[in-house]
Amino acid sequence: MENIVDKAELAIKSIGKPDKNNPNKLYIKLKTNQIRKILTAVNILKNKVDIYKIAKSKEKKLDEELQMEIEFLRVNMSYQAGRDNLVREFIEKADLLNMVKDINGDIKAFENFCRYIEALVAFHKFYGGQE
Repeated sequence: MENIVDKAELAIKSIGKPDKNNPNKLYIKLKTNQIRKILTAVNILKNKVDIYKIAKSKEKKLDEELQMEIEFLRVNMSYQAGRDNLVREFIEKADLLNMVKDINGDIKAFENFCRYIEALVAFHKFYGGQE
């Protein structure tokens, strides 16, 4: 299993350029609110999955309705990418569309995806992403 924290850090580093004013930071044009739109959509689904897990504690797979909602994240992200080239670059470098496909209804895979999104937001902030 790949390390999602390292993957998130590399994805954020790959969209940044060295900051001329501060050598310890990167200049990242992508704004926090552009990532937060994705994070918000993921968090809404995470809440639904958490409720599902409580109701069906023995299940390892999500029901068809939740699987469809997770798949719809690809539509949401594709729309955001189509509106803004910086978002497109971020989604492509972070491999988000493929990661959503790979969830395939697996609860653990979805939880790892959620952690990955959180790590992306954290590294964006850490490396000096724009507000």
